[in-house]
Amino acid sequence: MKNKFLAYALLIFIGSIGLINFSFSQHSGGEEILRCEIPQGFIYKSFYLSSSGMKGIIFLQRQPDRLYSDLSIFEVFDADNNMLLSKVLDSGWGVRGFTPDNKLILSKGQADYLSEIKIIDMQGKELISIPEVGSRRLVFDLYGRDLAVAAFDYDAAYLPSVVYDLASGKEKFRLGPVPLPKSNKNKEGNFYWTGTRIFLPIGKDNLFLWGIGATILLQKYHGPGYIWKINDIGGNISEGKLLNEEYLAVSYFVPERKYKEGLAIIRWRDGQIVFRMENYIVNNKREKNLPVLSVDMLHLDENNNLFFLQDDGRVHIFHFKKENKTWDENLMTTHEYRLGKTIAAGKGRPQVIKGTIYYAEEEDGQVVIRRIKLN
Repeated sequence: MKNKFLAYALLIFIGSIGLINFSFSQHSGGEEILRCEIPQGFIYKSFYLSSSGMKGIIFLQRQPDRLYSDLSIFEVFDADNNMLLSKVLDSGWGVRGFTPDNKLILSKGQADYLSEIKIIDMQGKELISIPEVGSRRLVFDLYGRDLAVAAFDYDAAYLPSVVYDLASGKEKFRLGPVPLPKSNKNKEGNFYWTGTRIFLPIGKDNLFLWGIGATILLQKYHGPGYIWKINDIGGNISEGKLLNEEYLAVSYFVPERKYKEGLAIIRWRDGQIVFRMENYIVNNKREKNLPVLSVDMLHLDENNNLFFLQDDGRVHIFHFKKENKTWDENLMTTHEYRLGKTIAAGKGRPQVIKGTIYYAEEEDGQVVIRRIKLN
């Protein structure tokens, strides 16, 4: 008993002098913002949110003997929960969410291969139609001006990435296909990912970010050369995304026996790396007590605090230090929310808008959307 007491006292003392800087807290469910009935004969599928507070919910026709439903219903509510639209979609068509300027994205095909996408307004008017999307991904800029149909990984060797002007629907720029290098093995002979990993239109001044291999560039559509270039971000690029109007996040890895994963935060205007975290994995064990360094899980709140939203409902927060405009990996707080059940059910992953987490649950034949404010 005495030894346990001494160990506990030592842990408190070490934490007080700053050698250990972490905290953990548990939280109950979030604040309810919408509750609506599930239509008779349908099941709830998923939800989407727009940056202006609109909510979209997808219902699929209940057909237990069919792999895919013949019909789906998409309902849209405004910020005050007034219904704006209830649209029946034909077989094969689905919803991909909202554009940054609150239009609807419809898609035809399956999750990993699309034959066509359309963008419509709230009156159902078709604004843009893009055929033969295939396995390429849709990437919008922050301002809702450009849409990229981007070819990543090995797709980039055979398909171009194409940018469309959202106002006119016309093609604005295309890049590729980009040939793969002759060798895509590391020094130990293991294969690693090749091809384009980042293609992000900025939406201003015809700029776009391009990442291939370990290299990241800021370029102009049809312009010569590049504005800035990072030759080696620290490993093979996994993915990247714009966190806000100032910062680009890039995750990367080195696939050697001592596997390295990393995250870099870059000021996209000048290419300066302002923050970096790295971790090593050996025998499935992580050397540091850090979350998985995946850009897909990473967000910024309105105070520029970095946070990772894990699949088990935990949120790891790294607070922004205003005095030197960066973050400290040794100052991490962890919060646990009631999100794991929702994520495991596959009923639409939580979404994050301006530092607020939104998630949906089913209760007594109704869909309930709730939000969690981190600040």
